[in-house]
Amino acid sequence: MYENQPIELFWDSSSVLDTATAGILRTGGFSARPISLSQLSDRQMSEEAGPRVVCVQGFSGMQEAHIKSVRELLGPRVYLIFRVDNNDFETALVAARCGVDDVVTKDADSKKWSAIAASARIRLLKFESYVFVDETSQNLLALVERVGASDVTSLLQGPTGSGKEVLARLTHDFSPRRDGPFVPVNCAALPEELAESLLFGHLKGSFTGATRDTEGFFRQAHRGTLFLDEIGELTAQLQAKLLRAIQEKEVLPVGSSESQKVDVRIVSATNRNLRDPRFNNGFREDLYFRISTFRINVPSLSSRLDDVLPLANFFVLKHSPETSSIQFSPEAIAKLLAYQWPGNVRELENVVQRAIVLCNGVEVQSKHLIFDEPIAGYSVAEGEFSHDHAFSAQSPSEARHSDRVEEPLQDALEANEFRIIAETVKAAPTKQAAAKQLGISERTLRYKMAKMRERGFASQRKIA
Repeated sequence: MYENQPIELFWDSSSVLDTATAGILRTGGFSARPISLSQLSDRQMSEEAGPRVVCVQGFSGMQEAHIKSVRELLGPRVYLIFRVDNNDFETALVAARCGVDDVVTKDADSKKWSAIAASARIRLLKFESYVFVDETSQNLLALVERVGASDVTSLLQGPTGSGKEVLARLTHDFSPRRDGPFVPVNCAALPEELAESLLFGHLKGSFTGATRDTEGFFRQAHRGTLFLDEIGELTAQLQAKLLRAIQEKEVLPVGSSESQKVDVRIVSATNRNLRDPRFNNGFREDLYFRISTFRINVPSLSSRLDDVLPLANFFVLKHSPETSSIQFSPEAIAKLLAYQWPGNVRELENVVQRAIVLCNGVEVQSKHLIFDEPIAGYSVAEGEFSHDHAFSAQSPSEARHSDRVEEPLQDALEANEFRIIAETVKAAPTKQAAAKQLGISERTLRYKMAKMRERGFASQRKIA
C-alpha cells in the first residue's frame, strides 16, 4: 500500500552514498537519491513539487548562520535531516537549535533510520488532503492503486474541491513511473496566447519575447506523469494538438519543424461531463476516448460522510502548531456531520482553518464553525435545525453568550468578504463570471449580495 512504500530521500551528494549505507537506508524505509544542494534549491524544492525529505551532510565547526541558511533555502515543506560525524556533538546541537527536524550520526543503523522514517511520514501527511476511512473512499483507493500500476491514461471526474489532484499524485506514486517527475498543469489557468508554448515548448526567437529555448510541460514530464487538471477548459485548437501528442508520443515545439519524442503518462481531471452536448464549445470525442482509457468517478464529500471527522482532525494537524492539541467539542462534531459540504474537501479545510483562528488554540466549538453555504446546520444547544449563514459563526442563541472579544473579529471577516465580493462583481462582465472568479456558486453569490444590501454595504459600493 501507499503508506508502506519507501520514502524518497534526497541525499546530499557531497557525502558518498556507498552500497552499505544505501542498504541500511532501504531497510529503514528510505529510497535514497543523491542530488546536489543547488538542484534542491532550484526546481526540486518548488511548492508544486510537494513535500520532500532531505539529508544534508554537516561538518565540524559548521556555523549557526550556515545551517539556518540551509533551512531557509529548502523551505518549511522539507523534512530536513542533518548527518554528522559520530562524535560531532557540537554541530548536532547547533543543528537542532536551528530548526533541523532530525540529526543522525554516520554510524546510524536501520533501526534509527526507521524511527526517522516514522517521524517523516507524520510530517508528510500534513501536505496530503485525502483520507480513506469511508468504505466508498477505501474502494476508490483500491481502484486508484490498480489503475496506477497499469500505466494507462486515466480521467478523474468529480466536483471541484473533491481531491482529484491528490488522487492523481497517488496514481503516479502507485505507478512504475514513481521515480520520474509528476507535473501538474491547471489548464483553466493557461493564458490562451501562451498555452501551446507552455505545453509543448518553443524555440528561441519563435515569437516576441522568446529569448531562449523552453522545453514545455510535456518534456518536463518525460518518463513521468503529466496531470492535466480541468482539461475541458482547453481550446479546440489545443485539443487537436494534444490529441496528436498523445497518439504519436511526440511534441512539436513552437517555431520548430522537428518533432521530439516524449514518454509521458497522461492523467486528466474535470469537474464536468465532457460528453455532454451542452458543454461549452464542445470537447473532441476522439480526444475524450484517448484520455479516458480508465475513467474514475471521484465522489463528493457528502457521499463519504465517514471521512468528515478524520479529515477535520487531519486539517487541524496540518494547520496547527505541532505542539497544539486542538479538539472538536461534541456540538462542533454534530454540526460538521449535519452539513452537506457543497464545496467538498476544500471547503472543509477552509472551515477548519477559520475555526483554528477563532478558537484561540483551545477547543473548537460550534460557534467557531463558519460555513460557505447558507443551508440548515444542526444546533445542539437548541435541539433543532437552524439556519447558519456564511461568515456568521454563531446562531442567535450562541451570539448572546459568546465572548465579546470575538465579535470584532467576526465583523472584520464579514467586512473583508463583502469588500472582495463588491470589487469582483464591479470588475466582472456578468454575475456568473464574478461567481466563477470567487469560486462560489451563483446561488451563493445571490445570497451574499442580498446580505450585503441588508447590511447597507451594497448601497455604499453601488452594487446592484
